[in-house]
Amino acid sequence: MFKEEGGVLFDSRMVSLGHTLQGNIPSPIDRARAVRLSLKSMHFIEEQAEELAKLPWKRRWTHKGADAVITIQGTKVKWVGVKEMVEQADMKNRRGKTQWWTKYKEMGEMLAARSHLVTG
Repeated sequence: MFKEEGGVLFDSRMVSLGHTLQGNIPSPIDRARAVRLSLKSMHFIEEQAEELAKLPWKRRWTHKGADAVITIQGTKVKWVGVKEMVEQADMKNRRGKTQWWTKYKEMGEMLAARSHLVTG
């Protein structure tokens, strides 16, 4: 619907959530996150549509916010440019390069009596 209605103004793609592809039932946290992401996305689309409507037709393609990716940074949902996202992302593992919990990983491994996994 978005692709048809938006025409050439913006691109939209369908995404299948990982837990659905893996056959698991979404948890309440998954559902809450989906709502947060969809609300933030809809707000972004509305905001960008208003901004684009103000610009002349030829300048719409170079609009600053046109290349955004939705990210989760800590407890916040943020929009960042594609270039910034690629710089901060571990593309192989599909997560950020810096994780808040990495400083606690060794302690968690020790508490779980898996000291053979602790490096150092």
